Amino acid sequence: MEGTIEVYTGEEVNVEHIKALGNGGARFDITAGDGRKWRVDVARDGDTEIVTSWRDGKLADLELPEWAGDVTARLARV
Repeated sequence: MEGTIEVYTGEEVNVEHIKALGNGGARFDITAGDGRKWRVDVARDGDTEIVTSWRDGKLADLELPEWAGDVTARLARV
């Protein structure tokens, strides 16, 4: 799954597949319209780990927003 996803808040986020992982999962970039971006590893069982995150193009220590669980659950099913 790649492209724009509308989350339950009505916000649209962009999802980009980066690479497949050896454990059967995959790495994705998730970008929100407000300048936040997360690189996450999503395992086949839906477990998600933040690899790194940015705010306005600068490294930042960001937690995943509540809506991210909806996005990563969709990604785990693909």
